[in-house]
Amino acid sequence: MMKVVNLLEFINKAKDLYTLDYARCDNNLVNFLDLMTEDEQFTQKVDLGIIFVNQKTFDQYTIVDGVNRLLSLSLLLHAVCECYKKTTAQNEKAIKTIRSKYLLTNHRIKLHLNEKDSIIYSKIINGERLSGHEKQSAIFKLLHNFWSQIKEEKLQAANIFTMLKKVFVTLVETDNVSKRNLYYKLNGARKLNQIALIEDYLKENGIEDDWNIIRNKYFPNESDLIQFLKDFFITKFNYKEFNPDRLYESFVNYFETMMQYMPEDTVIKKMKKSAALYCNIINVNFKNDTVKQAFINIKKNSGEDTYAYILEVYEDYLDNNISETTFIEILNTIADYLKNRKNTDNKVSFNELIQYLNAFITCK
Repeated sequence: MMKVVNLLEFINKAKDLYTLDYARCDNNLVNFLDLMTEDEQFTQKVDLGIIFVNQKTFDQYTIVDGVNRLLSLSLLLHAVCECYKKTTAQNEKAIKTIRSKYLLTNHRIKLHLNEKDSIIYSKIINGERLSGHEKQSAIFKLLHNFWSQIKEEKLQAANIFTMLKKVFVTLVETDNVSKRNLYYKLNGARKLNQIALIEDYLKENGIEDDWNIIRNKYFPNESDLIQFLKDFFITKFNYKEFNPDRLYESFVNYFETMMQYMPEDTVIKKMKKSAALYCNIINVNFKNDTVKQAFINIKKNSGEDTYAYILEVYEDYLDNNISETTFIEILNTIADYLKNRKNTDNKVSFNELIQYLNAFITCK
């Protein structure tokens, strides 16, 4: 079902507007005041495209796609209130009306953002002090632009609202459609939070507990987690190149493929096992001194691009497919290769070395 609505009126009528945990605001926020300069007489109807929603109740919505437009409008309304604060009794009354109709529901913030963005947005609406880091966010920068434009151009609140009454969107309800997949498809060209998408997928499948161990115990640093997933999928899919902006896609493809042969909890446990091994690799956590020294040499010579292959060999070693002696020989060969690559103009690519190592393993 779809219908054309005035965006301001939609916010007014909604009791609560929820957003998706993985939907982060970015630099695609909308400067509504620029619309005023394009049509000073407000003769044109402004079409801001489609907003996809999932209607939870009569007046509660989950915003599947369109949060940037709703957030931008809310920031403009707050900026108007701030610019006219403590001017006249009539303006004070108007400010209370704006806040109660568009920004708050029973003194609660109406627009529910994801946790990270919500902290900054809540501080702004509640008039709390922001840190220097928070002032670098896209949310605060747009708000500051609104303040500056209203004051410098002496924009009247009445004219701003006249303009906003001309702003329309097409509201499309997304019942019986995966909200996450729709969001991913619509926003594929943007830099999305791939980990948040993955975590929502796992939560939907009820297997987030083992994932939390992977995330919190093995890779508290998100960059290490992304590096593990990249190398894990390189070994599983034989990727020549890996696109980190498609991490969620690779994750779902792997899980959907593996779940044809085993339950989803078994799939995540196998991944957790590989994560523990990869954690040992990046932290050089080995009891065998010879193995440990080989990994120290690999890490010292910037061997991160070899970790995917090493993970695969490490798993073979623990599964008794290769001996400890062979494992150590492979590690030392990789360490020597990396040392030569670092100190000389080494023309041998690591892919060529992999062919040699695989042949060496086969002979053993």
